[in-house]
Amino acid sequence: MRREVHYGLGKGAVYPAAKAKALLNPLRRLVQPPGRIVGRLGLAPDSRVLEIGPGPGYFSIEAAAQVPEGLLCMFDLQEGMLKLAQERVTRAGLTNCRMARGDAMQLPFKGDTFDVAFLVAVLGEIPGPGVCLAEVFRVLRPGGLLSVTEMRGDPDRVKPDNLRELAAGCGFLFEAKNGGGWSHTFSFRKPVPAPR
Repeated sequence: MRREVHYGLGKGAVYPAAKAKALLNPLRRLVQPPGRIVGRLGLAPDSRVLEIGPGPGYFSIEAAAQVPEGLLCMFDLQEGMLKLAQERVTRAGLTNCRMARGDAMQLPFKGDTFDVAFLVAVLGEIPGPGVCLAEVFRVLRPGGLLSVTEMRGDPDRVKPDNLRELAAGCGFLFEAKNGGGWSHTFSFRKPVPAPR
């Protein structure tokens, strides 16, 4: 099922690929340093990582560099964003990245595929954030980590209480909140089933 997408800069709009280079502004490193955000993921060298909404690849290079024997799958609604992200990871010499295009409410992956999934300032742009998180739950392996980073001032920011409620409703267990000031990262874990 295709949905109508509104591109723009206001609440409820998907950030347009045509403006993606603004997301690479060097001042952003003061608020959201890629190393700090990606460091919260606890990646192993062989982790399989899903990045939903990579935009122009601001966090992708750091994530891919931390999983040299693993995989970073960059998943975005917009072909233009994926093209920019691919150009950046290629220039960085990273070969462990894959691209996939589609709707975050219908992830095209098999269940239990990824060790980690992360979204930075993206969840609020998705019309059905709970549907998206349920899909992430499905594609994460048991024990897998969901990381959602939100920024103050983002018109689409999902408020902390809403985020925790959405994640719990999908079966995730709250693990940690990191950050302060302008940026907060919430970590959730997909439970490991009890042995029978």
